[in-house]
Amino acid sequence: MKMLLLAALAALGACATTLPQIVQREGGAFDVRYDASVQSAEEADAKANGHCPSAQAEFISQETGFDGFAYRSYRCAERAQ
Repeated sequence: MKMLLLAALAALGACATTLPQIVQREGGAFDVRYDASVQSAEEADAKANGHCPSAQAEFISQETGFDGFAYRSYRCAERAQ
């Protein structure tokens, strides 16, 4: 029984995702999920900007999800030509 519990805990630890995290959405938008009690909106903005290959991310909105995490929505801005 102890081994089973230890294996289950190890599996859960392997599934843990580092926040902030990119969550893809339909239509070219994406969310950055983060724990507002640990990370700041500026950290989420930096993660979003790193996700956009050729331009800055445009902020759309923010909400708190059912899971208690904050979700900031973005889309990659068009690059100026």
